Amino acid sequence: MNMVPLKPEFAGLPGKVDRIDLRILTELQKNGRITNFKLSSIVGISASPCHKRVRRLEKMGLIRGYRAQIYWSRLYSNVSVFAAVSLKNHGSADFQTFERRIKHHPEITNCFGLCGPYDYMLRFDCSDIAAYEAISRELLDGDVSFSRFDSFVVLREIKNEPLSPALASLQGSQDELRRVA
Repeated sequence: MNMVPLKPEFAGLPGKVDRIDLRILTELQKNGRITNFKLSSIVGISASPCHKRVRRLEKMGLIRGYRAQIYWSRLYSNVSVFAAVSLKNHGSADFQTFERRIKHHPEITNCFGLCGPYDYMLRFDCSDIAAYEAISRELLDGDVSFSRFDSFVVLREIKNEPLSPALASLQGSQDELRRVA
């Protein structure tokens, strides 16, 4: 059975990750509420070993948790805004201060550190555009200086699915998997 090389920081974890584990992770990412019986039939093993594998993957820290994706916009009016942000100064204290400040705003639902012309990409989910303006002004008036703070209002969401590198690698090597299976 082919084993997948883990990132160096996970190399010391007990156990290895094989193609069945990757299929389990992919299926759980698609549907965290899938029954163990259905999951085991999809990945091609019996229920008891499947359950043990899921528990092992959880203990390895590969599964962060299970949660529902809620359409809050069906209950409340809201606006989503992405903001591409560049700090004026690039000292580690500036980055730490900025990251600490944004953690205190529940309306900032995602923050990504970037490589390129911007330092961060933020996602704001606010009740309305006035709420976004108030939060962005508070950030701009704070103790971190910005060279750029560009906002992009979301008109509609076209696709929102988590990436599954495991699925892509499995699909890309179907011939190899048939030989191994």
